[in-house]
Amino acid sequence: MSPEEWTYLVFLLISIPIGFLFKKAGPGLKRWGAAAVGLGFTLFTCGPHTLHSLITILGTWALIQAQPCSCHALALAWTFSYLLFFRALGLLGLPTPTPFTNAILLLLTLKLVSLASEVQDLHLAQRKEMAVGFSKGPPLELLPSVPSLMETLSYSYCYVGIMTGPFFRYRTYLDWLQQPFPGAVPSLRPLLRRAWPAPLFGLLFLLSSHLFPLEAVREDAFYARPLPARLFYMIPVFFAFRMRFYVAWITAECGCVAAGLGAYPVAAKARAGAGPTLQCPPPSSPEEAAALQYDYETIRNIDCYGTDFCVRVRDGMRYWNMTVQWWLAQYVYKSAPARSYVLR
Repeated sequence: MSPEEWTYLVFLLISIPIGFLFKKAGPGLKRWGAAAVGLGFTLFTCGPHTLHSLITILGTWALIQAQPCSCHALALAWTFSYLLFFRALGLLGLPTPTPFTNAILLLLTLKLVSLASEVQDLHLAQRKEMAVGFSKGPPLELLPSVPSLMETLSYSYCYVGIMTGPFFRYRTYLDWLQQPFPGAVPSLRPLLRRAWPAPLFGLLFLLSSHLFPLEAVREDAFYARPLPARLFYMIPVFFAFRMRFYVAWITAECGCVAAGLGAYPVAAKARAGAGPTLQCPPPSSPEEAAALQYDYETIRNIDCYGTDFCVRVRDGMRYWNMTVQWWLAQYVYKSAPARSYVLR
């Protein structure tokens, strides 16, 4: 394993006990404590390149304040334009950021575009209510208010999934902060059920990467082999690639489960990335909360069995990086300026 991979693994493992500490904390400690830990992770791994994430956040927040009715498209254009600039830093003769800065900026792009879309939906709903003259009450998906700059920063730097995902919406983040009776939400058993394949996948990754190292394809001797042997070599290399991501994403999900982030009653029928799809009244007592059945489908990012044994490419995409697939469908495909399937 490379030093970067060890760093990812250490931070992912540290996130699990930190999650248990924050799970029963109050909203204020959750918000600012999680943001402080995430900012610490960012400063440690990115150093001065943390400035890139701050510029992205401030630019998005400014667009939200200036144009709330169209901030989704503006945030999408701004964040991806900055990503393009970020990827071209070496060509421009500027200092090359660490790989961790790239990972954090990618996850931050998902968060900020989603936040802008949620703010836009809230603003359009408020304008519609003013035009109609009455309110039907806040729908399930809408935010209670437009986040302030500090609230945007706390969401952006929340340590949960800051480098590896899973992606979660600002609405999901608020539900975590305001979770009623968090002590009644199960964490340990769901974590153990989710974590048990990770050691096996880790061993398979180490074994396959040792027997079929990726570095071999960069050597001249590799291209002296027969074509069938070179084609076969792609299979174990891609197998090692999948095992590495399985371990990373399962461990990242365990960090969410430990903190109770993404926990909703089963009756809410939560979807990966989206959160609950049905309204469920919050429990009124610890006993009522403990009697509910919960799941963590909101932060589910990988279906290992479905990915490895699906038949169609479309299904494979659906089971792989599930929260990002939902993000693409919700904020890119469905929001395309024309309803052309080919364009989307």
